[in-house]
Amino acid sequence: MVAITRNREDIEDGVVQLRFADDDDNIKDISASDLAEVLEGLVELSRELASSGEFGDGAAPRIRVRPPKEGSFILEAIVWMQENPIGAAGMTAVGAAATAAGVNAGKAIGTAAGKAVADAIGAGIRSLRGHTPVEFDYLDSGDVKVKWSDGTASEHRAETWKKLQEMKRPTRRALRKIMAPLNTDADKLEVRDASVDATTDEILNTPAEAVAIRTDYLTATQEAEQTTEEERIFETEAVLGTIDFDNTAKWRVKTTREGTRTATIEDVEFLRGLDRGDAIHKNDIFWLKVRETTVKEPGKNVRTEWAVIEVTRTRRGDTGGDAHDDAPDALEEASASED
Repeated sequence: MVAITRNREDIEDGVVQLRFADDDDNIKDISASDLAEVLEGLVELSRELASSGEFGDGAAPRIRVRPPKEGSFILEAIVWMQENPIGAAGMTAVGAAATAAGVNAGKAIGTAAGKAVADAIGAGIRSLRGHTPVEFDYLDSGDVKVKWSDGTASEHRAETWKKLQEMKRPTRRALRKIMAPLNTDADKLEVRDASVDATTDEILNTPAEAVAIRTDYLTATQEAEQTTEEERIFETEAVLGTIDFDNTAKWRVKTTREGTRTATIEDVEFLRGLDRGDAIHKNDIFWLKVRETTVKEPGKNVRTEWAVIEVTRTRRGDTGGDAHDDAPDALEEASASED
């Protein structure tokens, strides 16, 4: 459940323009299929942002397209927050445009929906490039202000920021669609945002919030390697070596056939017994049920984690000392006698 702190009624109308241009800073047209993908991407991204609480509680905003303008390719779209945008003056809106232009509004995020969209696209492009912020400022409103190395800043819901950093398939797909013309007719995409009463020329005269190029589109088309986890349950005879009563995640477990590994002890009854005074001595032998999780993360070594979910003592050892890593003798003797 997403924690919503924004008042939907306080979010003001906004426009986002996407300006597609070639290396000569001009473009005559783009393909109809690319245009359709751009609009689909804007709809999908607005839904992703809505699920993170960018537009308060309620359904995702609705995107409506303004008439195209002749000249450089400019398409302006408004995403309306209300149910009936037709003829409703002063309604809350988010704008989006697929074009040779972009809009950059001066209003703070949370009061201008267009800026929320533009900031999300800009942060998404930076995330695709692997850029990291230089500073974070977590606000009382539940937003996070992100400062970038180029001196710019963007604000997002904390949930949105996490989504943009994770760059999972729905977010990546939406950004890919928004940048679709970069694979064919256009060489760059400029993103700007503004209020709904700003003219196209006024919007074009503001600095771009973000600029995407063809390599950004190609990066977005690549399926991100997902973290995978594999789990198995096994039972084994073992001794408990290094024991940390203050941290149940740092117990050293040496088994007969599965090797030795630091493990988390999850058997609550076993831990309660220790609290009641049950002692663990050198060469005590236990029968364990272990949950082994193998984690594979992109760009990292495979990680194996053990969690001991059941502990049964099968043999008491020397009562003259505590368990430690030098106490496998009885375990090896027991294993040999079984063989």
